[in-house]
Amino acid sequence: MRDRPPVVLHWPGIADPAQDLIIVAIETPKTTIRDVARQRVRDVLRDILGDVELISSPGQPLRLAIRDNPPGISVSHEAGLSLLAIHRGGPVGVDLLRVPNAPNWQSQIAILADDYLGPYVAQQLSVAAQPEQIVQFAQAWTEHEARLKCLGVPLIEWSPHLKARLAPCRAQRLTLPDGYIGAVATLKSAGNRAF
Repeated sequence: MRDRPPVVLHWPGIADPAQDLIIVAIETPKTTIRDVARQRVRDVLRDILGDVELISSPGQPLRLAIRDNPPGISVSHEAGLSLLAIHRGGPVGVDLLRVPNAPNWQSQIAILADDYLGPYVAQQLSVAAQPEQIVQFAQAWTEHEARLKCLGVPLIEWSPHLKARLAPCRAQRLTLPDGYIGAVATLKSAGNRAF
């Protein structure tokens, strides 16, 4: 295992399609309407992998129409930025969050952390200083969401069963432009070279 974070390619750039894990940051319009962002992600995916057929269904992750050993794909959008992760070694999850406005979120952190991130993370966040608490929450949230996406699990409340179910995933922080926090997760047993 390596301690360095995975490299994030800022598009346009040159991605090596033979790489085991490719993570691409794509600038998108600064709006919550995602039509343009989704199209840009699809265009980048085709630029990297060639003219591949994409399977897209509302509420479902984007997939490739490849029968044998398709790479794992995960996408996350925020106003102004989208992330695309391609993992040849198996499932992958990527999540992105624009650092929330502290006054609007501060009162919700304890509730969200307790409900979704578990008692240990909730305790850690409860003792964090307010300026850092929102950033720590965003990091914990994106790591959690990346693990969920890696396993294809919907967002559900924390439980010891969920903690055990997510244990095979390893999440790592991503280095992103100011104002954004993100993470990528892959299976520990995948023998992936990226981590």
